[in-house]
Amino acid sequence: MGCKADGAAQGYTVLGGIVLAYFAIQMIIGGLNTFSGGDINGLVVLIQGIALILMVVLSFDASGYVSWKVGKSGALLALFGFLSIIIVVGNLTFDVIGWLTNIGTLAGFMILLAGLIMMFSK
Repeated sequence: MGCKADGAAQGYTVLGGIVLAYFAIQMIIGGLNTFSGGDINGLVVLIQGIALILMVVLSFDASGYVSWKVGKSGALLALFGFLSIIIVVGNLTFDVIGWLTNIGTLAGFMILLAGLIMMFSK
């Protein structure tokens, strides 16, 4: 049972990570365009996009899909998923239905769910 749960968690992480990487690239491009126009909010969006890419990379590592810096950990994976949701939404809200209606927050919720699966599968 543990192997199947870890495989499902890795699959959720990869699918959510692909969507979040796409969102991060959109945020980086939009932030660069806005910041080059003279708006300081573009810099904030640019930093959020870079942080989102970092969350995706660390999520892949925490799920055990790759081995880089973080060991395989369900708690860290759930934390990275929650932080990804906060980055995509832009503020802290606990409206789970609202999370499921946005594709970016749904991807973060998938990573959060993968972390919960890894934590409680053993």
